[in-house]
Amino acid sequence: MMQRSQYTRRMLFVLVALGFVNTSLAQIGDDKVNITMELALPSGRANGAYRAYLNGLVNVQPKVQYKFARDWYVAAGPKYSYYIISEFKVPVKMNGGAHTYGAFIEAGWHKWQTERLALEIGCKGGLAQTSFVTDLTREAGIQRVTAAFVEPTISLVLASDEAVAYRWIIGYNISGYDFKPYHVGLQTLGGFTEEDLNKPAQSLIVGFGMSYYFKNKRSDTFIDTPE
Repeated sequence: MMQRSQYTRRMLFVLVALGFVNTSLAQIGDDKVNITMELALPSGRANGAYRAYLNGLVNVQPKVQYKFARDWYVAAGPKYSYYIISEFKVPVKMNGGAHTYGAFIEAGWHKWQTERLALEIGCKGGLAQTSFVTDLTREAGIQRVTAAFVEPTISLVLASDEAVAYRWIIGYNISGYDFKPYHVGLQTLGGFTEEDLNKPAQSLIVGFGMSYYFKNKRSDTFIDTPE
């Protein structure tokens, strides 16, 4: 069932991404200010228990982005991600997951390679709190960890019309805490060594996004205001 769920999520992301390709293409006019919604699948890395016990479901990071120079920008926004317990991999049967709430600022480089295609390279940095809510922590007390994080990201941006662009995103999140089995309520190391666990919680982030650029008139006839 878990494998089927993972396959369904991946297929949904692929279908949405392929749908973007069918949009009409046009050049973005004024790209100074935009609001972007990023939706991605996170996948645990590095820390052995984090990678085994938690299965990433969603990572959402909307942001407001301002280009203060020709090819350089700053941005800020909130962050939310959710990992579900991999119930067939934990040594004790349980349900639940890890909710992460936070905020970030970002700085980076954004350059149009052609009239319609841009490359964006940035790095987010911020503070987030992760709440581990499982059957075991509900009984013993919810485990919460607050830590800083950094997240370098590369995006390929494709203009759809004069005000809208879609993007494919790949990033890598490094959080400032070491995940331990006790965070999800376990009383043992679950077969992992201290070396396996003495690594920051890290995630590969892969997904897509949509950007709306302000001060640009769209050419889509279907959204024109009726006269």
